[in-house]
Amino acid sequence: MSEFVHEITQGDFDAKVTASGLPVVLDFFSTECPPCEALAPKFDAVAEQFAGKARFFKIFRQGNKDLAKRLGVTGSPTLLFFKSGKELGERMSGEEIKRSAIKAQVESLLGA
Repeated sequence: MSEFVHEITQGDFDAKVTASGLPVVLDFFSTECPPCEALAPKFDAVAEQFAGKARFFKIFRQGNKDLAKRLGVTGSPTLLFFKSGKELGERMSGEEIKRSAIKAQVESLLGA
């Protein structure tokens, strides 16, 4: 993780995500997950690019099963996008999440 991405748990989800004044990108990840490892540098790069404009969090899916279930997340990696506490935009999941697609979705949240 970089200085622009922070790990959260279901315990601080509401404070960090639903109450955020900035758009939020949430990455549900797993350990020993090659697609998660491949996504990490792309996620970090986009987080750095939008520092101060959006917040980027990672959440360990297996350790936060209640939240994953509540949000309907069944696989890793899965990216969710929030604005004003509500999930917006398309979810992204699987092995081939592209940096450009993450960037485009964040720009859409920002109204760019």
